[in-house]
Amino acid sequence: MVKKAVLFVIIIVIAYTVVSITTGSPIERVQFRSNVTDYLHKTYTMNWKIDSIDYDFKNDKFIANVISDSGISFLVDEDYYRQMMDNYASSVWRDELKKAVTQKTKEVTGSDAEVIINVSHMGRDALTYHDEVPSYSKVSQKLSSEASICIKGNFSATHYLQEMLEIKQWIVEKKYDASLTFKPKDKDVYFYLPTEDLKKIKKPEDLNPYRLQIN
Repeated sequence: MVKKAVLFVIIIVIAYTVVSITTGSPIERVQFRSNVTDYLHKTYTMNWKIDSIDYDFKNDKFIANVISDSGISFLVDEDYYRQMMDNYASSVWRDELKKAVTQKTKEVTGSDAEVIINVSHMGRDALTYHDEVPSYSKVSQKLSSEASICIKGNFSATHYLQEMLEIKQWIVEKKYDASLTFKPKDKDVYFYLPTEDLKKIKKPEDLNPYRLQIN
């Protein structure tokens, strides 16, 4: 009986160790969820729910996937000093840019487009916004080096440069500063426009130096 009890304990210990290595310690997972809950209650007044808790094996830490009452999905995790941080602000900006750029591209090209937005901004300085995240246009000058807009669309076979120029000009006018990539779906080229060059491009032919071949 004693041997069976010892064997059972050994099996439990081994199973717990394997689970902890592959998906994180169950006890630490529960504690992390509790810490995230406390953090969100203190940081935001909006309604939210924790959708899932994932384990980052490479960095040996947990990450919470959270959804706000407005449908914004964002992440909460711990920094190097074990302090909570989230990317709610950058998630709001990505959602804002994606909706606006998608709509504008459809107006210009007459068809739907795939728009990929990246705003790499996750840190404690973003928490000063709390629930009141400003429009991206208000902070784009500060974040433009960390932001990108990629548009994969059905551009005109003959007037695609003019359509791209129109979208580019609109982005400049809206102050949605970010590097800009156009990928016509029916061509083997794409156009990459660095943020600092957006205002220099005035005519359709000005886009030609930014034409790159798809390998």
